[in-house]
Amino acid sequence: MIAGFDHYKKKWNIASDSSIKPGLEAMEGALRELGNPERGQNFIHIAGTNGKGSTAAFIAAILMEHGYTVGNFFSPAIEDVHDQVQIDRQPASEADFDAAMEKLSHIGTPLTDFELLTAVAFLILDEQKPDYVIIEAGMGGRFDSTNVIDPLISVIPSISLEHTNFLGETIEEIAWHKGGIIKRRKPAAIGYLPEAAEKVICTTAETMGSDIIKSKVLYEGRLKLKGQHQKANAQLAWETVQNLHGFQFKDELAIKGLSKATIPYRFEEVFPDVIFDGAHNEASIDALIKTVNETYPDREIHVVMGLLQDKEHEKILRKLETISDHFTFLEFENERALPAEILFSKSSSKIKTIQNNYDILPVLSKNVVTIVTGSLYLLAILRKQNYSMFEHYRPD
Repeated sequence: MIAGFDHYKKKWNIASDSSIKPGLEAMEGALRELGNPERGQNFIHIAGTNGKGSTAAFIAAILMEHGYTVGNFFSPAIEDVHDQVQIDRQPASEADFDAAMEKLSHIGTPLTDFELLTAVAFLILDEQKPDYVIIEAGMGGRFDSTNVIDPLISVIPSISLEHTNFLGETIEEIAWHKGGIIKRRKPAAIGYLPEAAEKVICTTAETMGSDIIKSKVLYEGRLKLKGQHQKANAQLAWETVQNLHGFQFKDELAIKGLSKATIPYRFEEVFPDVIFDGAHNEASIDALIKTVNETYPDREIHVVMGLLQDKEHEKILRKLETISDHFTFLEFENERALPAEILFSKSSSKIKTIQNNYDILPVLSKNVVTIVTGSLYLLAILRKQNYSMFEHYRPD
């Protein structure tokens, strides 16, 4: 479910399928009908298990500090569908969406929801024509609907097991999907990948005649985004833009841009001692736990969480139980949400409860830090509700 998208589908009488259908045939057909708005721009394509959003934010910040306009397309939404398409980090307007959907109402190719939204993004970005456009793959890469572009550079921050029902059961299979965004004789920038995944990516790049750019150090400058993994993402962004610009790249501008970069749900302190983090798979949960231990070594941790059904919920629970024995499991509105009772029954924590996202959480002792995690869709719902669940946490 894409928040706010049904409004435009109903307004323009456009039907689309909510299921996931990997493959490019429908996307390519629809774009031909639209005059191929995905061509002719300076694209940067990002695929990976974790770190796509942060790396995109870092790249955009560096480019904007150099004086360029930057378009972004990413998922899921922060609040609703408008912020999935951005120009200079500002959400697309209702007028932008109406203009794109009006054009889409005249095509005959049936699309899924995500394919339809991807087409909307290409139409808006083609109309706005920013200097650079950063496109994040939705799932995988090779057969993702975004993989119809010819980017200046492809970027792969991380690879770990995810969406195994679609992408395969092994790290090598998943890497094959991610590596599908690498284009012939165009460079690929990669983060710290497992050895097996890196081997697949390097083999793919060699086949395509593409150079591999690999980060060798962590960025050591000041960042608003916390955690060692963000230092890796920042360095990857640096390497990416430096490769694009060569002698025009200015270190001092990159440092300034990276110091400003923010992104919702990446260890974001929304109220004092209330942290929102969009960790939703094993690798991102590992990064979250490491950051919690680094940031709050002497504090008690209360975990508030909800997950989607396709996540390895028992493995995620076992990991989070290493930092907390107090859990609140949330029921939230999403057709793919995992029932909170399942999380409750599988949890080994000493203190656990189930609440609805419309309830109000009690404030705990001053030594407790509340970590809200598990699903970006859940965090988007809570933000859209103006964090009403955390009413008692609001500062006076």
